[in-house]
Formats: sequence, structure tokens, C-alpha cells
Amino acid sequence: MGLEVIITSNNICYYLIDRGLVDPASVVEGDFMVVETTRRNRNFKVIRRNHPSFFVKQIQNWDPQTVATLQCEATCYWLAHSNPEMGALAALMPNYYFYDPGRHVLITQLLKDGENISEYHRRLNQFPESIAAQLGRALGTYHSETLSKLGDGPGNSVFSKRVPWILSINQQEAHLFQALSAANSQLFSIVRSYPEFNETLDELRDKWRFDSLIHGDMKWDNLVVSVAEENGKGESVKIVDWELADIGDARWDVGAILQSYLSFWILSIPPNAEANAEQLERLAQYPLEPMQPAIRAFWKTYIATRQIGNEEGRQLLESCVKFGAARMIQTAYEYMQYSPQISASALYLLQVSLNTLKSPKEAISDLLSL
Repeated sequence: MGLEVIITSNNICYYLIDRGLVDPASVVEGDFMVVETTRRNRNFKVIRRNHPSFFVKQIQNWDPQTVATLQCEATCYWLAHSNPEMGALAALMPNYYFYDPGRHVLITQLLKDGENISEYHRRLNQFPESIAAQLGRALGTYHSETLSKLGDGPGNSVFSKRVPWILSINQQEAHLFQALSAANSQLFSIVRSYPEFNETLDELRDKWRFDSLIHGDMKWDNLVVSVAEENGKGESVKIVDWELADIGDARWDVGAILQSYLSFWILSIPPNAEANAEQLERLAQYPLEPMQPAIRAFWKTYIATRQIGNEEGRQLLESCVKFGAARMIQTAYEYMQYSPQISASALYLLQVSLNTLKSPKEAISDLLSL
């Protein structure tokens, strides 16, 4: 692997010029700024005042799995923007510009003044129903329309139809946990020690359906609020980071959004060993009650978009909530990924997850107010 294939802050300008995405004159005029935001991937924000801005992503680890996930994301963008019948999906994504399979580089639109929904809610200290309704409409749209329009096209081979790994965590051998952080080793040991976790994870895995294109990693970090493109006024929600997209169970995406609200509340509760559950709830920086109108707006818009009736909707909601509770275990895992010891916040997440799996109807009424 030669040095020339690695994108850096120093050579990205030449890379974009070579591919016709940037005019050299605009660079000379100073309309070109690069901000590196590398995390799991090598990421760059190319910011321009008078021309389209770009988000450039290149993988860091060139192993087959990482290559496959970026290829999957690139295929989602390509399918959405090249097939007129997939226009509804394209509208939910940033614009797609270029994919380089040799260097494993994906270039998409950098959303103007964009911030993820976690940042957005923290800045406002509010949970606008309008944003939640947009999100419900977005999920309802691509869950309803995309699978039939994908058909047996050439891009479908990237979708592996895998069940989320967290639904099988109770079946893993204990020695596999040794490679995890000490906190996550503790977390999964706790999960395995409760029969209710084991039974429900088995049930959800067995009932997994392949009924929709799903995002697969639906969380607030992957939802970006920005200025609406149509008129430059108002705000719109775009869904980013499609690396784990797949043909799978639409209830997983919906449950992930529902648990995102609950997790935002739980993770804002300060650790206090001397306080009881009711006292802890009152100490939350982001109480649950102000979120509940947004939760209702999300759910009502989702089922309206999918044209689902009341009785079918109640059954669907209960199963979505159970999938969301399983996704909450994964949220605790992500929160503890590099920690030496499990935290009180992770234990709170596990407790709410367990209670929800045991009594989903109570969670629907008491926590979600649906």
C-alpha cells in the first residue's frame, strides 16, 4: 500500500482536483478549508463558502470487514442517487459525489451548519416535536418503499442479511469477553446471568424478519439536523453513516430511536448510590417527561407514514420496544467500550433494558407515554 493512496490534510486538495470535484481557481482564491475529524475512519471536512462542501471518509484498517462496510455505505448512496425510484431514500441522505473503491474513499455532502441530534437537543435544551415527526416520516418512508424497489439489482450483493450481533451475545463463550474492556466484560457477564435477558434475546433473534432496508446503526449521532436546502429556512433531518445498512427488520431501527430517547435521559442521571430510583429520576439533567411529546410525534408519524392501523400498530409498538431494549444493551456496551470498570450509568441502562423486556406494556405507558 503506497503512501499516495492515503488521504491527508496536505494532499486532499490535489485528490479532489484530480477528480473534478474542486476547481483549482477556487483554492487559489481561498475558498477551501480542511478540518480533520478522524475517529474510527480517516475523516475530513472540506469547507467552502461559495461551492459545495464535502465530507471525505477513508478507512484506516484495510481488513475485509472494514472494506465491506464502506462498500455497503457507498452502495446505499449510489443506489439512492442513481435510481429515480429511490428518490425518497436519496432525500433522507446527504448528496453523494464519489466513491473510490481502490483507495476506499467515499465523498458525500458536508451538511451546512449540521449538528447531530444529541448536540441539537443539548444546545436547545428542548426536544422539538417537528424534528421527531420528520424522523418518523423518514423511517416510515424508506421502511415502506425501498425493499420492493431494490428488487434483485446489482447492488444487493453487499447486503449480508445478518442479525445484529447483540441479539446473540448470550450465546457467546465467556472466554471471548476477555478481549473486551474490563467494563464490557462485566456488562456481558451480567447479561448472561439473568434468565430474562437470555430468553428474550433468543426470542427476538428467532423472530427477526427480513422485511425492509434498514439503517442498522440508528442512533442520534447518525442523525444530522441542518438548514433545509429547499428554501434555506427551517431545519431538516438527514441520516448519515450507512455502513451497517442491510436487508433486515424494520423494528430494529424504530426500537433504536425509542431507546435513544430513554438512553439520553438515563445517561443524564448523576450516579448517586444513596438515592432511590424515584430520587434519581428527579436528578436527571434531561428529564423524561419533556421528551415524551417528541416520542409520541415520532411514533404517530411513523405509523401514519406506513399506513398502519391502530391494532396492528399496538402489536408493532410492543415488539419495537423490545428490540429497543435489546439495543439499549448495545448502547451500554458502546458507552463502556474503553472503560476499566462498569459505571453506574451502564447499570442504569441494563436495569431499564431488563425491566422493559420483562414488561414492555409498562414501559410503553410509563416511560414512553404512548
